[in-house]
Amino acid sequence: MSNFKILITSQKGGVGKSTVAANLAAFIRRLGKSVTLIDFDTHASSSNWLNRAPEIGVSVQHHVLPLEQGGRRPILDARLHLRRAADRTDVVICDLTWTDAIASELMLEFDLVIVPTSVSEIELSATAGFLNRHRWVFDSILLHTAPTLLMCPTRVQAEQLRSDVFSNQRFPVSFMLAPPVLEAQSARDMFERGYLIDLPDACGASFNEFGKAVMTAYDVRKATIAMREANKHTANLSSIVQKTLHNPATTKSITVSSQASILGRHRMQKMRADATSGKPNIPVQTTTSSLASMRIPQFFKRMSMGMSTK
Repeated sequence: MSNFKILITSQKGGVGKSTVAANLAAFIRRLGKSVTLIDFDTHASSSNWLNRAPEIGVSVQHHVLPLEQGGRRPILDARLHLRRAADRTDVVICDLTWTDAIASELMLEFDLVIVPTSVSEIELSATAGFLNRHRWVFDSILLHTAPTLLMCPTRVQAEQLRSDVFSNQRFPVSFMLAPPVLEAQSARDMFERGYLIDLPDACGASFNEFGKAVMTAYDVRKATIAMREANKHTANLSSIVQKTLHNPATTKSITVSSQASILGRHRMQKMRADATSGKPNIPVQTTTSSLASMRIPQFFKRMSMGMSTK
C-alpha cells in the first residue's frame, strides 16, 4: 500500500471534526510521514488552522465541492483532488461535512473513515442514522473495497466517561472505537495557534492516544492488504469469492473480530511499553488511554457487536 487515505466526516457541525482533521494531520506529520490535508468544507476551519498555526510541514488544500450541481459532479471532483494528492504523499486526510448531495460510494475511495461524535443520546442516535444510510459501504462483501470505520468520541467531559445511559442505542454496522478526545478550554485556545499534541494536560494526552490508535489501524490495514496480495499467489481467488457470497455470516464475524482486536492490540502495546520503560500508569482522571476501565466503551462495544440486521 503506497499511501493511506483517511476521511473525517459527519453530517453536523460542532462535533470537533475539523479539530480532529487538523490535529491528526499534525500528529502524523510529526511521525515523519508526508501528509496532505484536503479541506472540502466551505468554512475551511481545518485548513485555516494549519495555515495559521506554526508551520509543521503539512500540505494544505481547500476545495469547495460543487454540491449545488448535484449528480456525480461532487464525487468526481472529490476523487480528482484525492487521487492527485495520493500520488505525491504518504497520508491524505480529507475533512468533509457530509450531505445527501454526495454519493455514498465516495467512502470507498478511503482506507479509513473516522466519524467524530459526541456521547449525548441525541448525537449518538443521529450518528447511527447517518451510518445506517451508508451501511452498504461498510457491509460490502467486496472486502478489498470496504473502508475501516472508526468512531471517535469527541469533546467528552469527565463525567460522561462514567455514564451508561446510552446502552439502548444500536449501530447498524460494526466499527472500531477510538480513545475519546477530552473537552478542554486549552483545546479551544489552540485554534490556529498550535496543536493539541503539544498540550501538557489531559486533553493533549487523550489526543495523542487517539493518534496512536489511528496509526495502529494504519499498520493493521497495511498488513492486511499485504497478506491479501501474498495470498493471491497461493489461493484460488474465485473460490474465496464464492465462499464469501455463500456465507455472509463469516464475512461479518471477520469484520467484527478484526475491528475489535485493533484497539485492544494498541492498548496491549502501550501496556508493554510502559512496563518496559518503568513508566507509571497515568490516572484515568488525567488521560483516557485505558478504555477498558470506562463504561462508555463497554456500551459502544455492545452496539458494535449487537448490530441491527433490519
